[in-house]
Amino acid sequence: MRYKIELSQEAQIELDVNLCFFRAQDLELSKEFLEGFKRCLTFLATNPELFQKRYKEIRIVHFEEFKYSIHYVIHDKSVKILRILHQKQWY
Repeated sequence: MRYKIELSQEAQIELDVNLCFFRAQDLELSKEFLEGFKRCLTFLATNPELFQKRYKEIRIVHFEEFKYSIHYVIHDKSVKILRILHQKQWY
């Protein structure tokens, strides 16, 4: 079963900021970050319940190659991405 993915406004802003940050360093790095994000989305669309609830109803999936995490909740048949944070940031 495939879940619908929704980005919160905060998550969209954080994605844009992170892409700008990596683009300023190296265009290829920016592309790799975006590909890592897309891989996480593909995985979440099919297996969002694989990750345990960390606090309240929020679950976390980590990027494979970057020290970033996606914080999300599951509502019915959709996954709402709340934040995209570096692993040293607080929610």
